[in-house]
Formats: sequence, structure tokens, C-alpha cells
Amino acid sequence: MHHLPKRLLIAATLLCVAAAPALAVPTCASAASDPDGDGWGWENSQSCKVAATAPGAPDCANAASDPDGDGWGWENSLSCRVVFKGFRVSGSVVNDANGNAFVARGVNNPHAWYDAQAFNVLPNLAARKTNLIRVVWTLGGSAARLDQILAAIAPQKMVSIVELHDGTGNNDAAVLQEMADYWARADVAAVLKKHERTVMINIANEWGDAGKTPLQWRDDYLKPITTIRNVGLTTTLVIDNPDYGGNPNGGLWYGRDLVDHDPRHNLLFSVHAYGTFNNPDDIYNTIVNYRKGNLALLFGEFGYDHNNGNNNLGSRVDALRLMQWSQQFGVGYVAWSTAGNDGPNAWLDLMSGWSTTTGWGNTVWYSQHGIANTAKRASIF
Repeated sequence: MHHLPKRLLIAATLLCVAAAPALAVPTCASAASDPDGDGWGWENSQSCKVAATAPGAPDCANAASDPDGDGWGWENSLSCRVVFKGFRVSGSVVNDANGNAFVARGVNNPHAWYDAQAFNVLPNLAARKTNLIRVVWTLGGSAARLDQILAAIAPQKMVSIVELHDGTGNNDAAVLQEMADYWARADVAAVLKKHERTVMINIANEWGDAGKTPLQWRDDYLKPITTIRNVGLTTTLVIDNPDYGGNPNGGLWYGRDLVDHDPRHNLLFSVHAYGTFNNPDDIYNTIVNYRKGNLALLFGEFGYDHNNGNNNLGSRVDALRLMQWSQQFGVGYVAWSTAGNDGPNAWLDLMSGWSTTTGWGNTVWYSQHGIANTAKRASIF
């Protein structure tokens, strides 16, 4: 064997090392993975780079500067960093703006229909340890009033999901797009950005009835997601499943397509549990299957077994088990609704007279896995 002089052997070794390709290092999903702030974190059993610590790059003024969603934009002839100012989904987990997991334990509150009552009841809801308000809203709602409502919810240490109710059960993609356009409207988007640290956006309540197939549902949501992202909103977008929220297969079958389409990859899929969830196995399987699919799930509305199912929604939902399994798997739930339901739906009032707790309210707030016994405030408060 021919032997090289030692100094040449060392040089050759260094040359080989220098020529080796650099290993690709992923970008951290959350800056919280880097507690010492050195720019390096640890996620999924490997090192990752914290993009927000890169030297010399300013924060982007608008997340729309980053259409491919890699965390970097281009403004004023410079690279800039996109900072997530609100909630951010990581796999099946919803994280708040501090990067800590947040599990919704909330109620739907009908601000669009009972303006003064819904506004004034907020401290009462907070006192029951409610940690999230789903704000029922409509296209006719003003940006100024929405600003006041969101500004009143946050000091009570509750976060918000804002939703538009106008398209309930509608199958027209143009109606869905109209609701996305509302959120993207300059005055409304300004309010949402102002409160983005404490707000998620539910694009449309229960858009799509039983005739809307999961594939059609997926295709019709592509443009609305883009519309909202193009105005620079980064927070979590909540998307109700088809069939009035009652068919979980929209998200299960095509949720990954929508997540990949979203440049922020920041979607939370909501199911509404009434008559289509009368079999408790469907509740359990939905939770488990979303987790297996690494998709975030929310029970954005749910009812219970009122009058042995003899009610206008045909609901025999086992609410106690829904809350138990939600607690077991870290899934958020938001009960329908504070008060003010019309005659056929009055059985779903959590309060009577906007103050006294009903039987349904006692179940939601004070049962073993109810809000008062399981809710934790978002770490941003």
C-alpha cells in the first residue's frame, strides 16, 4: 500500500470534509423550541433553525409578502421575516401566539342577533372559566362594532373565533367567496390584524349542506383561503366541514390538501355534532382519525340528547362522552349557545334570561369534563 506523508493525508481529509454536502436543517415550527435564544431549536427529534432569529432581516409588514409560506418575504428590496402574530396549528395541536398549546373550552355567543345582551354577558361567561368565545357574526356587522367586541373579550382572558353565519347550509361557492371577501375587506382586516394575537377566523358557519360532497367542499375553499391570506392575516383559519358541519370526512379526506394550499399551513377543521353524531363511536372515531391524520380538530358546535332525540335537530348526542374524549385527546369544544335561541332551538340555551344556568348549561360548564373543570387560559394572558 502506498503511504502519503502525514501532512498530505490531513489536507486530503479536510478537502473531503469540505466537499461533503451540507445537511438540510428544517426551520422550527415554533420559536418556543429555542428557549435560550441562540437561533437553534429541537423539534421532531432533530435540530431546527429558528427563522425569526436570523440576523439583519426586518419583520415583514405584511405576511402577503411571502406567498409560498416559507417564512420569508420580500419588501422594500429586502428579505424580511414573516412573524406569526396569532394562533398557529402544528400537526393536530393549536398553539397560541406564545407557541404554547391551547385547547378551546368555549361557548357560542350570538353577538349578531343580541348585541347588547351578548356583549354584557361576557364577564359572566369568563367567571365560569370559559376560555373562548365563538362570536356569531354576519356580513352586515360593522368593523367598528367587531372591534369593540374583540376588545371586550380579550381583557376577560378569553380568546375569540369570529364566524359569519350568512352562508349556513348554502352550496354556492360565490356565497362562500363573499364571506372571504368580508374578512379581507380593508376595514375588517385592519380590525382582525389589531386583535390577531387573540383571534381565529372561522371563514363561514356551516357552509355546504348534505349535498355538498367533500371533494366539492375542498375545491370551493381554495380561493377563499387565498383571499384571506393575501391581505396578510396569519392566524389560524377555522373551516367548518360540509353537511352543516356534520360530515367530518371533508377534513379527513381532503384537509391535507387545504393545509398544503394554505401558504401559512394553519388550518383548524371544525365539526358540528348534532344528529350526524348520535352514535358515540362516530365521536370517538372522528377524534382518533383526525389525530392519525395529523390534522387539528375542533367541535365548533355540539348539542345533547334532548327529549330522547325528539327535537328539531334529531340530536341524541352523548355530550358527556364528547367532552370526556375531547379532554382525553386535547380537542377543543365550543357549545351552542349562550342564550336567545328561537322556540324550536330553545333547548340549546345554556342560560335562561342571560344569567341563570339551565340544565344544558350545568352540563357544559360544571360536569366532570365541563368547562369549569377542564379549561385553561391561553398563555398569552
